Amino acid sequence: MKYFLNEDERKASNSTCYHEFAQGEWDENISMFWNNDSLNIHDDLLTEIGLDKLILSIVDDYDPLGQTKIDKEQWESICAKAEEIGGALLDAIYEVAPWAEANFQQYEVFTILGL
Repeated sequence: MKYFLNEDERKASNSTCYHEFAQGEWDENISMFWNNDSLNIHDDLLTEIGLDKLILSIVDDYDPLGQTKIDKEQWESICAKAEEIGGALLDAIYEVAPWAEANFQQYEVFTILGL
């Protein structure tokens, strides 16, 4: 993948400056960070391609420093807007889309864990 890393790749990078896309609803009392089934995108890349701005344009309570739940309707809106914008942003959405669709087969939301 070009934009997102799995957990092994993130560990190998020796950095924690990543936003974690975690399956389901993350709960700090029962969940841990950096799950094996999560995808991660570096903070610099998230900002460079405008993914943070795209998410904020759809999800009013998006918190790049905290937890944000994304439901299927919001995800579909994010995908649609990315298609309008195109470029690297759309490429990144296409990259994470299979993971998101698999998530929604099992969960009602996924959670973005910010820095």
